[in-house]
Amino acid sequence: MRRRRLGLALVVAPLAAPCAVWLGALARGLGTPRAPGDPPNSVLAALVILFAICMFAAPLAYAATFAVLWPALRLLGAAARPWWTLTLLGAVAGGALMPVYLRMLDPRGSWDFFPGVGFVAGAASGFAFWYFAAPAGDRATAEPV
Repeated sequence: MRRRRLGLALVVAPLAAPCAVWLGALARGLGTPRAPGDPPNSVLAALVILFAICMFAAPLAYAATFAVLWPALRLLGAAARPWWTLTLLGAVAGGALMPVYLRMLDPRGSWDFFPGVGFVAGAASGFAFWYFAAPAGDRATAEPV
């Protein structure tokens, strides 16, 4: 059962990063005043943007999960049981890796998501990895801060 949970964590958890980026971008877009003549926001446009973000962010999220979170879970063992250990590690990895990745995608461009996008994406992926990989008893006793 433990191997199945780890496999599920490795497959599903990295998708939390693009979803967190999309939710943050969506919240920022909805909170930003619109100028006259701007095209209206639509559900279809939001879904297209979600697809685009997943296409570009998923490779980094999967690479970071396999290179950072999975080895950390193996090295830390029982110390990785609290939810905050992998969440914090994911946030630090996302904050360090995302600017590098965005610069590699477009060296002369600028990406304007929202402040701390790498940390948020990494934390979402780290928490999801912990959630899917942790035994059910560890999740039941976890206390949110």
